[in-house]
Amino acid sequence: MKKIYYKTLFFITVIAVLYFAITVDDHMNFDWEYLDKLKHAFAFFTLSLLLNRSSSSYDARLRNVTALLLFGIFIEIVQLFIPYRDSSVYDVIADLVGIFTFQISLSLYRSSKKLYQPVF
Repeated sequence: MKKIYYKTLFFITVIAVLYFAITVDDHMNFDWEYLDKLKHAFAFFTLSLLLNRSSSSYDARLRNVTALLLFGIFIEIVQLFIPYRDSSVYDVIADLVGIFTFQISLSLYRSSKKLYQPVF
C-alpha cells in the first residue's frame, strides 16, 4: 500500500481518537476497571503502526514516538478542561505501553526476518 494511504488512515485515526477523547465516555461501557487503559494502549499501538508505515525511515521512529507521546499528553491536557472527562497520568502511561509494544514488535519482526533469510 502506498504511504499516502497510510498517512490518510493515520489522520483519520487521530481524528477518531480525539473525538472519543473529548466526548462522553459511554461508548462500550463495560464493568472492567482497566478497559480504559486497554483502549488507550490499543489506540496508540494502531497510531504507531500507521505512522510508522507512512514514514519509512528508521530514524523517524524516535520522532514518531515523541510525536505520539506529545499527542497523548495533549489529549490529557484537553480533558482537564472538559467537566465530564477525567485526566490521568496513567492514561499517558497506557499510551506509552501501546507505542512501545508496537516498536518492540516491529524490532522483533525485523530481526526475525533477518534470521530466516537464506544465505547464498
